[in-house]
Amino acid sequence: METTMASLGQRRRSATDPVAHRTFKIATVFSTLMLAISILLFIVGYIVSPWDYHFSFSDDSHVGVWTRGLDSRLVFFNDAEYGPYRGSIIGLVDADGNVYPPLEREEAFGDSWGIYYRYFKSSDSTIWTLMVTLWYPIVLFAIMPLVGLVCSAVGRSASNVAEPCGEREPPVTRVLKS
Repeated sequence: METTMASLGQRRRSATDPVAHRTFKIATVFSTLMLAISILLFIVGYIVSPWDYHFSFSDDSHVGVWTRGLDSRLVFFNDAEYGPYRGSIIGLVDADGNVYPPLEREEAFGDSWGIYYRYFKSSDSTIWTLMVTLWYPIVLFAIMPLVGLVCSAVGRSASNVAEPCGEREPPVTRVLKS
């Protein structure tokens, strides 16, 4: 029994290393802040449209938020006038099956697992769109705050149950002596 209490004391001292504790707190605060931003963007997706409101990094790189059903997504796209590609017409086909303007390159992935990608290159223009669900950052950034809550709850209950140094007699021994 004493070995167990001594190892508990050892574990508690190493768990309260000030540098590790401070690093964990900073990471938890950062993660909580990013979680709040992700949730805010998720809600904003229901209010605004990336065709009307988006942030431009340059002339051919823009980001917005778009919602479809219960899924809000970050939308990255290259043409602010056209907006994110969403399955609209980008060319016409004649009776012989020729596409105008002719596509030099076409790539597509998704819509699966919260990721949607389309890339079209013709002789006179390029259109690309990448959409990523906001559920990924919400789940990722929720991990540290949840771990912090669990650790603080376990720490509070452990401090109420056992003494850190193991100097007290086990409760069974005290009861038997009385």
